[in-house]
Amino acid sequence: MPDLDDGYGSYYAERLWQLLPAVYRASDTDSSGVPGPLRELVNRIGAQMAVVRRSIDRLWADQSIETCDDWVIPYIGDLLGTNLVTNLDPAGQRLDVAKTIYYRRRKGTVEVLEELAADITGWTAHVVEGFRRLARTRHGLDPAVGPGAFPQANPADVAALLSAEGLTGLLTGGAAGGYADLRSAHGAALADSPFDEAFHMADMRAGRGTAGNFGIAKLLVFLWRLRSFAVIESTPVEVTACPGHLQYVFDPTGRQVPLFLPPPLPAATPAAPSWTPVLEWQVPGRLASSLEAAITDTGVDPPLRPRYPDYTDIPPRYAVSGATVSSVWPQFGRFATTEAPGGQLTVTYRYGFPSALGAGPYERDLVRDPPATPGTETVVTGGGSGLTTELPAAGTTATVTITDSLTYSGTLPAVGSSADPIVSVLVRAGPSERPVLRPASSGGQWVFTGGGQAQLVLDGLTVSGSDIVLRGGFATVRLTACTIDPGTAGPAPGSGQPPVAVAADGAPLAPCRVFIEADPQNPDSGSVGQLLVDRSILGPVRTRYCGSVETMTITDSIVQGLPATTGSAYTAADVFDPLLLARGLLASDPLSQVLLADLATLSSGAVTGLGTYLASTLASQQGGLPASVIGGLTDLVNGPSLYNPQLFASVSLSADVLALIAEAAVAAAAGSTLDPATLAALNRGLLDESFPVALGVAAIAVADAEVQLTRVTVLGRIAAHRLSASDSILREFTAVDDTQQGCVRFCAYSADSALPRQHESAAIWPGAPVFSSDSYGQPGYAQLLETADTAITGGAAGASILTGAENGSEQGAFCGDLNPLREQGLLIKYAEYMPVGLTPVIVHVT
Repeated sequence: MPDLDDGYGSYYAERLWQLLPAVYRASDTDSSGVPGPLRELVNRIGAQMAVVRRSIDRLWADQSIETCDDWVIPYIGDLLGTNLVTNLDPAGQRLDVAKTIYYRRRKGTVEVLEELAADITGWTAHVVEGFRRLARTRHGLDPAVGPGAFPQANPADVAALLSAEGLTGLLTGGAAGGYADLRSAHGAALADSPFDEAFHMADMRAGRGTAGNFGIAKLLVFLWRLRSFAVIESTPVEVTACPGHLQYVFDPTGRQVPLFLPPPLPAATPAAPSWTPVLEWQVPGRLASSLEAAITDTGVDPPLRPRYPDYTDIPPRYAVSGATVSSVWPQFGRFATTEAPGGQLTVTYRYGFPSALGAGPYERDLVRDPPATPGTETVVTGGGSGLTTELPAAGTTATVTITDSLTYSGTLPAVGSSADPIVSVLVRAGPSERPVLRPASSGGQWVFTGGGQAQLVLDGLTVSGSDIVLRGGFATVRLTACTIDPGTAGPAPGSGQPPVAVAADGAPLAPCRVFIEADPQNPDSGSVGQLLVDRSILGPVRTRYCGSVETMTITDSIVQGLPATTGSAYTAADVFDPLLLARGLLASDPLSQVLLADLATLSSGAVTGLGTYLASTLASQQGGLPASVIGGLTDLVNGPSLYNPQLFASVSLSADVLALIAEAAVAAAAGSTLDPATLAALNRGLLDESFPVALGVAAIAVADAEVQLTRVTVLGRIAAHRLSASDSILREFTAVDDTQQGCVRFCAYSADSALPRQHESAAIWPGAPVFSSDSYGQPGYAQLLETADTAITGGAAGASILTGAENGSEQGAFCGDLNPLREQGLLIKYAEYMPVGLTPVIVHVT
């Protein structure tokens, strides 16, 4: 038993001591009152009696499911004959056993099936019997529908009675089994939704998702898997494309993110059961414009007020402080005000996401080994330039806590320097807060300089519009529950538009990168011992300027890489490590020699620029390559084909480049050549993959690093020295130098990758569309599609992305949520509590 401060030990020791004759007690105590060995023996006996007493108390507590230890739950469940779901956590199993009798008394009813779904999966659920949504011809045994049903009764009372019995639609008034009544705009918008009031022809297909739902024997179980997170008093972003209209977006990064409804209230307890089916505003789904119009009694829709008796129970969906709202477009997360705000404008709203991952307004108790708080804590609040002034004053051994969810638009100040490097710094968000660090001038850098054994922790922060630079030496750098904006891709290549989208205020939504580099004043201290990333969303992680990381460990996270530019012309933004590229081009290997010779032929100034660049000091190398070198690279891309089978034999080439090589071979056999655009794409691909850390667009590109991925979704390429991956998704081309070390186990990987040995993994075609969305900010970002397994092209027999993790869950960043196991457990329980003859059809609403 653990040591408890319950006083039992001293109580029983004192009782035993008082039972001893006084002569022995007196002889055991010296003249100073110090007890002797007899008292020590009695104390030890008293401690063991306390252990027995606690065991007896636990036996009493273990008789109740509410107070028993976790190990007792299966035994109590066995007494009740509960069919326990093994993949539930102890809290879920405790609830399952506690409500067994409650479930059995209501067995076979829609209410208990809906409540079971909520209890077992933890998601909001709505259950609909498929036969009730079938269109059919009414017969003489059917009850009358319409005003003639009860000729002598009040028509309003008749309508309410028919609606309560499900014979007419609550919003549309359409008769059961009949034609759709489209006079209610909101009622019509609910067609094919969980709250559909229309009727459908029978579908004989096996129910799967949104197909084959309507049939006599089908029970439709609608599940909302996304979670609705509340952001309290955040800073909106003004829409500059609508001057004079005073429009804003709720999202503080400037994206148009759809608003979500609040989750339902907690379910009733078994002691006082009052479960009722959820209504359409009680589910954590998107807030539809038609529902918002009906709730606010605006537009042409009949209002909800006379139709829903508990209309007043609708909780607030959003709030704007500092101005009067004139219009709201919830599907775009956008609103307009009647006047310019007189002071600080703040918004409260909800957004949807599959899990508590990245920076968010939730308790970060899921983060493993919470960091210690070094130095004196500095509290920052108020947004604006507050962090700009407070962070430098905190020093190099400090804890900085941001206690609100406002936007900090000031320049992100450097922390530490070559002369005064970081010792131990923690910058964190307060509990349940989501501050956004978004400098007014995007494209800057937030520099942290360490001195060898430095400790740096960033916890719960959202960084947008600024790279993070880890300069110098660090023993450990930890990013926990952070969002380093991965950017948003723009229009398709060839459209003439920028490769990244723009925010509402016109700022580019470019990826924010984490760079690891050496300190120019101390070139030997450019190593990070451990880079630990947990439950975060990141843009690219890269090394440059002699920087290195020994071990990079990423768990339960999403990492994404987007291109900086498109087209055949290189720019300075396309060269991620100028120093490494210069050294690579001037190296002595055959490929570098040929490329250098071609570069000299096409642009003689480029070779001179490379030599001058390498001859300069490391401090000057912190800048980019000379313009002559950038122009020379563009000349290489637009010149003749660079491909030579012997030269590129040692380079790991992706399937895209290999396809272009095959196309060039077919063209050569036919006596023709590739068109200029295709040839430029081939040459650029060859250059990028010859120098993946220096030039290649990637999510992870680190030199001489051992990368360890556990439950990670990587949306982009990987270039690393060694790789160990478990329960992860590597969607793009991955090139590993040392394929003899490491292992890729229970993962999905791009089929053209150069990887170490694979175990129970699935090969997918590069860039396969396996996610609901790969655009950060959208509710389904990195959430697996139900058809993800159709992208598998090889790998282990029977491998799966949806259930292919080691524990039977899905692969990727949301593996730890155990979503497939929750559904499996729900089907196990439904086999016991469903009416005979019905088949459950799981429908994922979100």
